[in-house]
Amino acid sequence: MVKYELAKIKNRNILMVPKGLGDMSFNGRVDDIIAKMKERIEREVPDKGFFRNFAEDLSLDKREFFGKAAALCIERDENIDGNALLLLSVLHPSMNVDASVMLASGTRKTLLEYMNKKDFKNEVINTIHELSESLKG
Repeated sequence: MVKYELAKIKNRNILMVPKGLGDMSFNGRVDDIIAKMKERIEREVPDKGFFRNFAEDLSLDKREFFGKAAALCIERDENIDGNALLLLSVLHPSMNVDASVMLASGTRKTLLEYMNKKDFKNEVINTIHELSESLKG
């Protein structure tokens, strides 16, 4: 059974936040979406053939970032069967525009090797900062 933070439920805009998730540090939340993305790549990206694009998102603290949210995304490479693109995007606060960058492309194995590098988390955090700043201008 999931317990919800009642203080986070608004009158009109109901936002159900499971207890404990809202209190996680930014680094912890980045670790969480990286782990979820690795799991989904293992499960959903085949060696050959069709797969659906998917993403794992992360809300950003408006005191630290200009952007509203960030997302790690996997998209099919339309030109090469069995390849995927690993993208990182940051959403503008107006939610009309985003800034994104391709981090890697390749097969499932290549993407997982890239994500298992020891400095991948720092690369994601630094890129989120850069993309967020680029949205200001």
